[in-house]
Amino acid sequence: MSTRTISGRLAIVSLLVCGAQFASLPSASAAPVRPVQSWNDYSPRERYEALRNYRRHEQLPEDRQQKVEKEYERWKAMPEEQRQKIRENYERYQNLSPREQDRLERRYQDSQKPDQ
Repeated sequence: MSTRTISGRLAIVSLLVCGAQFASLPSASAAPVRPVQSWNDYSPRERYEALRNYRRHEQLPEDRQQKVEKEYERWKAMPEEQRQKIRENYERYQNLSPREQDRLERRYQDSQKPDQ
């Protein structure tokens, strides 16, 4: 696999980890995240995290990998304003204490359960 293909997949996986899971969090005003245009735009830490995410992605079962890639296609199809809102929400989530993160995750999981 070429370096270009690997770096593209790394960006995909990194982006997915950062945004897709927290799409329904409440909106927040956070510092805007600069979009990455190429592998060279990543800082050394971001490259490390992207590579780690990519390796984790490669270890997933094939059906889970396909689900992640499908979610990325959905992400790409979103309007930029919606993607920015997700980025801001994720930034807000990262700034919460671990206790607040747990509480928010439980609330989210409860909201996803069908009414009983």
